[in-house]
Amino acid sequence: MRRASLWTGAALLGVTLTACAADQVVTPDEYTRLMPGMTLVQAQQVVGDQGQPVQAIAGQVHRWQNEDGSFAQGTFLAGRAVDFDQEGLMGSVSKSKSKSKKSRRR
Repeated sequence: MRRASLWTGAALLGVTLTACAADQVVTPDEYTRLMPGMTLVQAQQVVGDQGQPVQAIAGQVHRWQNEDGSFAQGTFLAGRAVDFDQEGLMGSVSKSKSKSKKSRRR
């Protein structure tokens, strides 16, 4: 009887973890794999195509937003990402990855 109860508990935990992951459009792991220079199609291969275009003054911005409000977004100019940033994915600090910031570090 105890063994059946353990298996049932493990199965319920697996279903719960799967459901939580399904609620996330973008995960911290996926965000860390997004790199400046990627095309939108390449970014969608990492994160998925559930994101939405966001109105921008210049270029194209694409945002992948989770139900809890956390998000990652990329700014694309001439078909390539020049910047990715996030809010709420990597803790409370907003982090950004851009080509211009990388070139300053060299």
